[in-house]
Amino acid sequence: MREPMAWTGAAVVVGAALWPWWRPELGACLVGVLALCLLAILAQGRAVAWLALVAAAFLLGSGAVPPARLASEADRIQGRVERTMGSEAWVRTAQGRLRLRLPEPARVGERLVAITGPLSAPAVLPGAPANAPDDARSGALPRRARAALRAGGLPQAPGQARFGLARHGGLLKALATGDRSGIDEPTRELLRRTGTAHLLAISGLHVGLLAGTVGGFCWLLLRPLALTRAWRLAGVLPTLLAAAAAVAYALSVGAPASARRAAVMVVAAAATSLLGRRPRPWTLLGLAAALVVLFEPGLVGDLGFQLSFSAVAGMLLVVPRFTRLIPPDSPRLLSWLVGSLAATVGASLGTLPFVAMHFQQLSPLSPLANLVAAPLMGGVAVPAALLALVLPGDPGLLALAVGDSAVDLGLRGLALVDREPWTPAVGAGGAALLAGAVLLRRYPAAAACLALVALGLRVVPAERLVLTFLAVGQGDAALVEWPDGRRWLVDGGPSSDQLLRYLRRRGLRRLDAVVLSHAHDDHMGGLLPVMQALPVRAFWAPRAPLPDEAAYTALWTAAQAQGSTLVLPDDVPVRGLSGARIEHPRSGWRARGRDAINDESLVLRLDHGRHRVLFTGDVEHQAEALLARVLGPMTVVKVAHHGSRSSSSPAFVARTRPALAVVSAGRDNRFGHPHAQTLGAWTLPADEADCGPADADGRGCRTRLLRTDRLGSLEWSSDGERWRLRAWSAARGWVELDSGS
Repeated sequence: MREPMAWTGAAVVVGAALWPWWRPELGACLVGVLALCLLAILAQGRAVAWLALVAAAFLLGSGAVPPARLASEADRIQGRVERTMGSEAWVRTAQGRLRLRLPEPARVGERLVAITGPLSAPAVLPGAPANAPDDARSGALPRRARAALRAGGLPQAPGQARFGLARHGGLLKALATGDRSGIDEPTRELLRRTGTAHLLAISGLHVGLLAGTVGGFCWLLLRPLALTRAWRLAGVLPTLLAAAAAVAYALSVGAPASARRAAVMVVAAAATSLLGRRPRPWTLLGLAAALVVLFEPGLVGDLGFQLSFSAVAGMLLVVPRFTRLIPPDSPRLLSWLVGSLAATVGASLGTLPFVAMHFQQLSPLSPLANLVAAPLMGGVAVPAALLALVLPGDPGLLALAVGDSAVDLGLRGLALVDREPWTPAVGAGGAALLAGAVLLRRYPAAAACLALVALGLRVVPAERLVLTFLAVGQGDAALVEWPDGRRWLVDGGPSSDQLLRYLRRRGLRRLDAVVLSHAHDDHMGGLLPVMQALPVRAFWAPRAPLPDEAAYTALWTAAQAQGSTLVLPDDVPVRGLSGARIEHPRSGWRARGRDAINDESLVLRLDHGRHRVLFTGDVEHQAEALLARVLGPMTVVKVAHHGSRSSSSPAFVARTRPALAVVSAGRDNRFGHPHAQTLGAWTLPADEADCGPADADGRGCRTRLLRTDRLGSLEWSSDGERWRLRAWSAARGWVELDSGS
């Protein structure tokens, strides 16, 4: 077996990643590990021995996930920060471990006393990466800090405040410490668009530079020892001190996954060198993966872990194939150019599955951008920022000025190669296909086929009407897919780009209509990224924006900028258009009172065969009274205003009497939606005279209430006669719920 340690490390990672779908008992794992190790010792064939060790590593990774040992949900906690990532901190308390979201970033080693509350899980749409198992893998209970007091901790470097003197001080501070809070949004966007954001991660570049600098400086100081009896120390001490510096630096910046990987690889390389052996990159990477995961299994789901290890693996796969093409007598500049381009291409290919799944953004000129930025930011700015962090007085200020100039020059170069990024978008299955394409690098045709299948999948009309009520949290969003291939989006949920990413994963690159029920952020916030990124043929809205509605004006302007047809309720031709009808607001009708925006919500009815579906926006009692006079029974009703008491009046419920009522609300939302009174109104059984279209044969019926905060995203589909219902959640995927006619 080639590179057995790499396969062993991969087996540990896979074993931990399969939790909770694969959850063997710890005792059974240990017995299996011992048995497989014994088999490896007794095996006659080397291949059998290595296969046994790889299987043992898989079981070891599976058993590394500890039984759930979560901290109590006490309101008041105290503990010490173990590691940080942005505004989140992993805190060790007497009751267990917490993942605490703080008002502002903490530092490793700080002691915290905090008043905490529950941290609601973010909304996850179908196909999105699921991060829910990560806290359970590491035994950490997610909580939110309402207030926190801090004391003690690791000493802050004297040069921290100095970064405020530089023009690009926020970026220099990020390069030195990993704290990205000071980087302005235009700079962040430029780095993302050009594929150079990885330069901000505390990784092998930073750890390797520091270790190399410390080792080289110590080697120079200890050269006189080479002439004495202690000559061995001249070679041993610089290596040991370089490894110690790598570990200390990784701990000081909060030990993110990339820094842990780099520190383990530096220490392992140092140990290998001291033993008189040549370090093997794949062996170092596999060992780092195994140790990092065994120490903290929860990092398997961490995006930093995935990007760090996949980038290095991609470089190890690609760079040798490029460098073999360079003649030995080539100029050093040519060798450097080819090597740098190969490293960038390898890192891009290695991280492509995760980039396509999480970010959906790939710069077409990323290799060229990295060729510009890496020498300036990685080779000059990073060492200068580290020196500015620790050197006192004028030397520190000089290093800061050098780093600031290098960053400024690098950003100017990136602006020249800034182009509109590609938007590859895949789910977990597509990411696996892309990973397979990278591994099949020796078979270009097969690799290209896999990549095309992963990135070229498109939604094919299913000859059915398909409605997907998306669990966007406290808000409304639904995708309507007509049998003839039209795609409509009804509302967009709160401000986020997750809806756009969902549409891209579905293979949708344009929309026939975007329907906005009313101008509240929980319905229109997610529409702006969609309107800016995808062509939209028509934009339906209840009215034009008012002068003080900045967010709505931005959405309206985006629709005008891309040439979408603006459709208002008074546009009579759209009523009854291809199975859709605007039921409200009627021409000349005006809402009154403080809830006027809710009551003016555009109410849309869809007809398909025997079935009728009603989207109600956030209409309240005033509008419902008008609708109750003109509507008939429905098959599906989207319950108005997330189940608020101000909607779902008895007359409206009795008039529509649907087979299914869908409530779109966020888990543990602060409004208490849906209210018990509303739930009771929709779940009362109806007599034979009150049956909806699904039960027109005279049988008794009872409305079934469906909640996105409990079931996740809901998909209702029909061929015009029979209908099917299923639900999606990150924990279980798609599950069939019901069917009817």
